[in-house]
Amino acid sequence: MGPQREDREKDISKYQLMVDSIEIYAIFLLDPSGYIETWNSGAESIIGYSPDEIIGKHISMLYTPTSIKAKEPDKELLRATQNGHVEDQDWLVKKDGTRFWASAVTTALFNDHGNLIGFANITRDITDRKRSKDALIVANKMLKYQHVELELLNSVKDEFVTLASHQLRTPATGIKQFLGMLLEGYAGTLTEQQTTFIQKAYDSNERQIDLVNSLLRTAQVDAGKVSLNKSFVSLRSIVNDVIEGLRDVFENRNQTITITEQQPVADIYIDEPRIRMALENLIDNASKYTDEGGGITISLNETRGYAEISIKDTGVGIAQHDIKHVFDKFNRIPNRLSEIVGGTGLGLYWTKKIIALHKGTIKVNSELDVGTEFIVKIPKGVVRV
Repeated sequence: MGPQREDREKDISKYQLMVDSIEIYAIFLLDPSGYIETWNSGAESIIGYSPDEIIGKHISMLYTPTSIKAKEPDKELLRATQNGHVEDQDWLVKKDGTRFWASAVTTALFNDHGNLIGFANITRDITDRKRSKDALIVANKMLKYQHVELELLNSVKDEFVTLASHQLRTPATGIKQFLGMLLEGYAGTLTEQQTTFIQKAYDSNERQIDLVNSLLRTAQVDAGKVSLNKSFVSLRSIVNDVIEGLRDVFENRNQTITITEQQPVADIYIDEPRIRMALENLIDNASKYTDEGGGITISLNETRGYAEISIKDTGVGIAQHDIKHVFDKFNRIPNRLSEIVGGTGLGLYWTKKIIALHKGTIKVNSELDVGTEFIVKIPKGVVRV
């Protein structure tokens, strides 16, 4: 025996030892007809057959009845012969009859003359991976189904809120008109007690109308039914108009209002009525949550393509852990004035939505018993929505 032949036999021996030592892969050889010729320890560990039980048997004994009926083992060997190798994933059967999801590579082996001399097969059990993947697919399908259901329910909810709000607003508006006529003396002079009772009914009806309007606005913005009608408008004039409209409120509470403009703010491209309502909500809130004799400062500025409005009060403030919930729907932050002020918890939610539709931002800084500042930034120029 020559040295080269001896070295080659040692290499083959090492290679065989390596193949036999691999536990996580089933590695075996087939003859040209698909009969098993070798069987490593990984194949025995994964599939269950010992070499004595499986060598000489056809590869088809590892397939399910359905695959055998469809002649999948022969088709796989044919594809490997034609293409050089074939990769596949399918259910195979262990010795004990249980199935496992196998990832297999079958490679055709040819001699120096190009004649087929057999096949090499490497198979791995990836059942756990398949189960995880299948579970993920099922979970994704369930999530998509639930998403569709939620969208449907949300649509129904929006339609109901819109319809109910319209139906509620009509009689509430009528009640307001008749109560107003009574208070103005159209039905004769009222006693002091009658005036008190009617005024309470009028104020209660006003709160109901405000609630209905808030619900309508929120339902429309949630349903994506708000289309902005933009034009260039002076921000300073909007702020002046809002303050003038709330003048009686500030005077009744003996509150001071200060407007500062760090530099002239150019006209901005906005839906004027909706931004007006958003600013009115912020300024009115500043007044409501500030004690009598307190102050509110409104600052206007222009920075990097944005108009910036700051509304700062000396009111009750907001605790740090509550700030993240300020813009939540139907959320009202508890404080010593919240019971007196009342409200729906929709104003700030709607305000943020409207500002977002303008591609703007709103943030809040606050400290308990010191005050709160809302900072709104809105693009000045034409921005596609």
